[in-house]
Amino acid sequence: MDFSNLEPVQMYCPNCGNKITGYKSEDGALRIMCDRCKVVIFSKRKNVKEFNIRITNPYATTETY
Repeated sequence: MDFSNLEPVQMYCPNCGNKITGYKSEDGALRIMCDRCKVVIFSKRKNVKEFNIRITNPYATTETY
């Protein structure tokens, strides 16, 4: 496995504001888990102007009031 082409990415967690660091994979996808609140962030560029960002909270409830 060749790790020489991985690019580090730093961002702030959109849930708690903690600064997190991750690496882009070979296909350009970014997968990061926040150490503080455990939110999982997935990001991938669709084209030059668009990004696909998915934020998943593992502790979220589905109850509605």
